[in-house]
Amino acid sequence: MRDADTTAGDFLTAMGSRDFVAATSRLDARAKAALSPENLALAWDTQLTALGPLSSWSIVQRAKKGEHDVRVALLKFERGELNAVFAIVPETQEVAAIHLVPAQAAPPATVSVAPYVDASAFRSEEVSVGKAPWELQGTLTVPAGAGPFPGIILVHGSGPHDRDETLGPNKPFKDLAEGLSSRGIAVLRYDKRTLRYASQFANGISMDDEVVVDAVAAVEVLKARADIDLKRIFVVGHSLGALLAPEIAVRAAPVAGAVLLAPPGRTPWDLVLAQLRYLEQPPELIAGVEKDVALLKAGKLGDKKLLGAPAAYWRDWASRDGVAMAKKLARPPLILRGERDYQVVEEDLAVWRKGLPSAGVVTIPGSNHLFIQGTGKPNPAEYQRPGHVDARVVDQVSAFIAGR
Repeated sequence: MRDADTTAGDFLTAMGSRDFVAATSRLDARAKAALSPENLALAWDTQLTALGPLSSWSIVQRAKKGEHDVRVALLKFERGELNAVFAIVPETQEVAAIHLVPAQAAPPATVSVAPYVDASAFRSEEVSVGKAPWELQGTLTVPAGAGPFPGIILVHGSGPHDRDETLGPNKPFKDLAEGLSSRGIAVLRYDKRTLRYASQFANGISMDDEVVVDAVAAVEVLKARADIDLKRIFVVGHSLGALLAPEIAVRAAPVAGAVLLAPPGRTPWDLVLAQLRYLEQPPELIAGVEKDVALLKAGKLGDKKLLGAPAAYWRDWASRDGVAMAKKLARPPLILRGERDYQVVEEDLAVWRKGLPSAGVVTIPGSNHLFIQGTGKPNPAEYQRPGHVDARVVDQVSAFIAGR
């Protein structure tokens, strides 16, 4: 008799052997309509580009969630690990949803600290952001002394991120938080809803629910503290979080300003297609995504998903006008981009420069999308090499806040 462990294992065996037709045959009817073998292949190949070949997997968690059996498998690749979260229908042993999320690896015996961090200059507190049923855990780093201090919240990019925005061995939000708190700025960072409650978003999520609502709640956490200067609270967003940072600042008003780290300017489908072409993904996969994008733009994608997300998600993303929101702020934002960033490029910055000619726009030489230094042609594999956010990013952000 089949059980959920066997179902998850058969799915992963099919993926490992690149039999995407066999893998999707194990989905239930709704999931099959949303995820084609071609899109599954594309999502899988994107992971392989960054992490290398799959070497092994094992079931590490078993649970019951509503009407589904949940299985979490730890996938070990050549250059990293992921968790595959399955929602399985007990009666039919069909897969209702599958999500790939970052594995929560054990910390190394010796944790590397960015050279600009002075651990004696701040303390860390565990805090909660938001309310049930979406309460999130976070860390607030507070400078030594009585305050009140300027405060910022850090807003993640797309995908299920932890409070450090961990990617491989790198923790850019931890670097930023501790670097800025070493310079007298309180920083709040928190686990993202799509990480903490990943299994509950099989049918998609809005920009508000993925990013904006929780970020506004994080601002409210800072406003409630006596050691934070209410006139000097800022929103600092990265990638998708950078696009939405001005809107978050407007909706959480009063907020003193926003910093945009690698903000996209193009429509999300243009971003995706450009990255696939840059990474030289198989032509048939790119053609399949181009076809789905055309259907999406024509309003004919239906229940089918584009790269695992429904049409409503992509339309919601495309409707968010970061430039228009930034114009509502009392002060133009600071905009930063890494010189070697292949995900957010000069074409994106041109959108912001045109719409906000008075905004400060700074390029950090040699750094990638995470603002970590590298050499050669940028690629996802370098995110698996340890590094720290460039000190010049901390310099620029702290100077912008001091200028307020």
